[in-house]
Amino acid sequence: MTTLDDYTRRAMELDLANPLAAARSQFDLPDNESYFLGNSLGPLTHAARAAVVHALDEEWRNGLVRTWHDGDWLELAGSTGDLVARVIGAPAGSVVAVDSTSVALFKVLSAAVTINKSPTRRVMLCDSRNFPTDRYVARSVADLHGLEFIELEVSEMPRRFADDVAVMTASMIDYRSADLHDVRAVTAAAHDHCILTVWDLAHAAGAVKCDVLDNDIDFAVGCGYKYLNGGPGAPAYVYAAPRIIGSVAQPIPGWFGHAEPFAFEDTFRPAAGIARFSSGTTHVLSMKAMHAALGVINRYPIEDLRTTCIRLGDFFVEGYGTFLSTGGFGLGSQREGARRGGHIALLHPDAERMSKELIARSLIVDFRPPNVIRIAFSPLFLRFADVARLVGELSRLN
Repeated sequence: MTTLDDYTRRAMELDLANPLAAARSQFDLPDNESYFLGNSLGPLTHAARAAVVHALDEEWRNGLVRTWHDGDWLELAGSTGDLVARVIGAPAGSVVAVDSTSVALFKVLSAAVTINKSPTRRVMLCDSRNFPTDRYVARSVADLHGLEFIELEVSEMPRRFADDVAVMTASMIDYRSADLHDVRAVTAAAHDHCILTVWDLAHAAGAVKCDVLDNDIDFAVGCGYKYLNGGPGAPAYVYAAPRIIGSVAQPIPGWFGHAEPFAFEDTFRPAAGIARFSSGTTHVLSMKAMHAALGVINRYPIEDLRTTCIRLGDFFVEGYGTFLSTGGFGLGSQREGARRGGHIALLHPDAERMSKELIARSLIVDFRPPNVIRIAFSPLFLRFADVARLVGELSRLN
C-alpha cells in the first residue's frame, strides 16, 4: 500500500528527472511557500525586476523622453508581441501587446463583426461558461452592432453553426474546470459556415500548445499576467491571422496604431500589420516586465512546458485517487492530462475553509464558489515535491 512517505519520495525522484527543474532559479519565490496560483498571477522573475529597475534608473531617469527614439520604447509593443507569438504558435509580426484583455477582446470582436456581419449574418455566439468579463464584453459588442446574442457551451456550438452567424467567441480553457476545448475542430466547423472565430487564450498560453496558426484561428486575445508571468495588470495581447489583418479596422484608432504616429495627420491611417490594434501610448514599465518574463519562458520548448504541466497535474490526480477520493473530495476536472489545461478543480463542501487553512500553511491556492479549490500546475517553477506536500496537507485537513 502506498503511503504519503512513498508518494513524497517519488516526488523527489520526479523532480530530479524534470527537464525544467533548473527553471525555478529564474523566479524570486518566497521561501517555504508552494505557489499553486500561476493561473491567476504568475510570480516575479529576476529578469522582470532587473528590466523594470533598468527602465526606471537608466531609461526614464537618464534618457527621459529621448528614450522613445534612442531606446526600444516605440518598438516594445511589437517586440513583446513577437515573444508571445513564439509561445502561442503564431508567426512573427502577427501579435501585438496592448491594453487589458477586456479592451483587447472588445477590439477584436468589433473588428470581426465589422468584417463579417451582413443583413443575413446577425448572430454572435458566445461561450456560456466563459469568464464573466468576456461575456460582458461580447454582449456589449453584439448590442452595439445590433446582433442577436446567443450563449452556448462550446461543445454545443457546432450544432448551432449556420450561415446566419457572424462571429463565435470562446476560451480555449474553461476557467473553472480546466477543460481543454477542441479548438481545431470547432474552428474548422465555424469556417465551414464562414464564421469568424475569436479565442481567449488567457488560461492557456504557457500551459498548453495553442498553435493559433495551425488551428487556423482568426483572432485571439490573452493576458500577460497568468502563466506568462508578466506581473499584476500586465498588458494583454492580440493575434490576428496574417491572411485577415489587411482587412481589419479596429474600433479604438489611436496614434500608436497609425501608419506614421509622429506625422500627426488629421485622418487615421492604420498601420500595415498587427500594430493597427495599438491605440494609446505603450505602458512602458509594465511592458518591460512582461517582455523580460517572456524571455524566460522562451528559453524552454513549449513541448516541455506542456509535458511537465500534464505530469504535475497527473501526479496530483494520482495523489487524489490514493489519499483524498474517500474523504469527501471530488474531482471537477478531467483525469486525462491531455484533455485539461494547467489547473485542476478540487471539489469539497468545505472548500472555502480548507483554502484559507492551506494558505495559512504557505500552500497558496484559491477558492471559487461554491465548492472549488483551484490548483494550478505552472511548469517552470512548481515542483513535484510541492504537489506531494499539498496532497499531504489536504489529507490531514479533512
